[in-house]
Amino acid sequence: MLKHYLKYTLRNFKSNRLVFAGSVLSVFLSALCISLLFTYIQNELSMDDFHKREKDIYLLTVQQSPESQLEVVEANLFFDFDYKDYPGVENLVTVKKYKKGELQFSYNQNILSPEGLVVDSTFFEVFDFKLKTGDRSTILDSPDGIVLTERFARQLFGNEDPLGEIVKVTSRRIKNYTVVALAELPPANSSISFDFIIPNHSGGYSRSGGNFMVVNSHFNKTDFVEKIKDLGQKHEQFKDSRMDVMAFNDVYFDRANVDVNGIFSNFGNRRSIRVLMIIIGIVFGVTLLNFSNLQIININSSIKNIGINKISGAGKKHIFFQKLTELTILILLSAILITMAFVLALPYFNQITGVNLAPGIGEIFLLNASILFILITVAMVYPSVVYAKVAVTNSLKNQIFTSQKLTGRNVVATVQFALSLILLISSIVVVKQLDLMLHKDLGFTSKNIMQTKFLRMPRLTETQEEYLEQKDRMERNYQYVLNELASNSSVKGFSQGKAPINPSSMPWKLMGGEHDYSDGKVLTVTPDYKSLLDLTLTEGRFFEKGRDVSRGNQVVINEAAKKMLGIEDISAARVLNKYWSLGEAAAGYEIIGVVKDFNSEHLSSKPQPLYMLYFDDMFANFLIQFEDGATQSGIQFVKQLYDEVNPGEPFSYSFLSDDIEAMYQKEKRLSEIYILFTIIAFAISAIGLFAISLYDTRQRTKEIGVRKVNGAKISEVLVMLNKDFIKWVVLAFAIATPVTYFAMNKWLENFAYKTNLSWWIFALAGLLAMGIALITVSFQSWKAATKNPIEALRYE
Repeated sequence: MLKHYLKYTLRNFKSNRLVFAGSVLSVFLSALCISLLFTYIQNELSMDDFHKREKDIYLLTVQQSPESQLEVVEANLFFDFDYKDYPGVENLVTVKKYKKGELQFSYNQNILSPEGLVVDSTFFEVFDFKLKTGDRSTILDSPDGIVLTERFARQLFGNEDPLGEIVKVTSRRIKNYTVVALAELPPANSSISFDFIIPNHSGGYSRSGGNFMVVNSHFNKTDFVEKIKDLGQKHEQFKDSRMDVMAFNDVYFDRANVDVNGIFSNFGNRRSIRVLMIIIGIVFGVTLLNFSNLQIININSSIKNIGINKISGAGKKHIFFQKLTELTILILLSAILITMAFVLALPYFNQITGVNLAPGIGEIFLLNASILFILITVAMVYPSVVYAKVAVTNSLKNQIFTSQKLTGRNVVATVQFALSLILLISSIVVVKQLDLMLHKDLGFTSKNIMQTKFLRMPRLTETQEEYLEQKDRMERNYQYVLNELASNSSVKGFSQGKAPINPSSMPWKLMGGEHDYSDGKVLTVTPDYKSLLDLTLTEGRFFEKGRDVSRGNQVVINEAAKKMLGIEDISAARVLNKYWSLGEAAAGYEIIGVVKDFNSEHLSSKPQPLYMLYFDDMFANFLIQFEDGATQSGIQFVKQLYDEVNPGEPFSYSFLSDDIEAMYQKEKRLSEIYILFTIIAFAISAIGLFAISLYDTRQRTKEIGVRKVNGAKISEVLVMLNKDFIKWVVLAFAIATPVTYFAMNKWLENFAYKTNLSWWIFALAGLLAMGIALITVSFQSWKAATKNPIEALRYE
């Protein structure tokens, strides 16, 4: 019997090639989209789940004042916190993060500056990052041992076996480490990334990090917080602070709520996840309706065969198993094709999402087969009901659907196009919003401005004499750099300090004011900073050489800071810094000027209070602006200058405009995903529309022939055949417009600066949908309209 079903299935596929091809292509495109998006969403939602005790890990945090932001803290260092004093806390590890470019790793002539961690020896007792070699319980015991990832080891050592090799690490000190173990690259669903791990007790790494605790079932969060909340107040700089804890698995999606000292490399966005889920739902719905429509057409096309089979003795059971065979073959064939396509498309999808997804072949096949099974099973509910109720007499007359019953199919096509239009309009809005963020005037210029660092802090040496000699050499190099930059024709101007989009954060308050310390953004600058970035001064003056001194008690604030502090006259006001306004500096900072607000952060928020301080520091970043048309020669000049003062060291730089664009990578990726899957959703709808138009055209062959014999023109026949489809598109547009307008209004509420929902966005989407519909159906309409009417009537 199975052989008969297979034979009949192949025959049915052959006799209904178009329906079969449309069905396969529809579910192929749909399942591929859904499986790619599902893999990405699953990776996001399973972030850090590979740590066996992820839900038992907490970060210690501190809030400097009620108006300050939470930040992770090394409580064991600053507040003499000992986790052993608290029941339920099993272990603790301190983690410090070094970004790319901060440490240099040297092996022979190879010099690299990777990102990595400096951690306590308990690191692998808290986290479950996988090792390729080495005993995780002892590898961090030696202060001279270092762990490298396999990828970084290949970059540094090539094909050599790195175990036991010596690598030179340069920071403030130069220290040799022995490679004692290799770690696997952190998986795609890790919020912490690294290329190396150095034991904290090797010394010389004094930057601020954070404490991670592992707790057991006896841990009571409320009681624990009650015990530690005032612990930080013992420290001079944390007198009004409040300590707390934050669950490790909450950090990924709550980046805005806590300052993590750079420990975490990846952060998620719940809104983006919800948007992607909506895209999956729309693609699934479009395909569901499309596949159901195609199967209705398939039933109507083979209705006589069904009747003949019933007369020959076939029962409902046989018809059911016959259809089940068809669908099983369709699922298996599509699953194989989609799995192959998934493997080919994954590298490109990873580029779009910025995540290195790498599921196994078996996992991909099962995922796609499951999606297809759910999709086809749900889509076949209505066709199956129709299939089971086919009367023998009607089937032999080829009369399963009257014209009234076919109205349901038109409704389905309308809903398909409405869903596709929702995606299309949303895509245009997302791209328009991204364009606004990338091209909005931020209040400062970023054109042709390079960021680079010429000099690093002098290395700590054995003797004071060596240290002073090194510092003297750096001061001479610094003056040489200043002179060369000032005299080069490619350089329009330069300054030093933090880039305007990379401010730090510190607590400030108005002296004598009502409010406590609250976080404000801080930029360290030099006097040329204002002219270089073309900042606008609204009150007072900016820093001046000879008049102001580096690290003095003067500050320039922005309009947002003036408003927040409630200052009316800046000459009569002073501000205090929680960390620095101590002892002799308790008199606070004189406000010498106010700059017009500029956007130093993502455009999802308005300009925040900003404080600019004059720091004349030879080790600070340089901001160098090149003349128009001289960018390439300027880069070459700066590189040569860097090589002169830093022989043998790698040169790195970035352009401010590129760094600004990088702030919107998530929005850019979202827009690319939107566009890609909108195209696919329309392709699926077009497939269904093409099949429907072909079927309708064939059903009306006799009518077309009669009309042409009676003198109907080709244009009249085209209008007759196309007008029904146009009505569906117009109705779909009427449904999609208010839905999308409401949804996009809600989405744009997440941005402080948002694009307008202009009428032309909806008009453009409607015209594009209309064009796609006309192109899809006109081919069949043209063939039918130009066909010789004698051929249409000869079989009647």
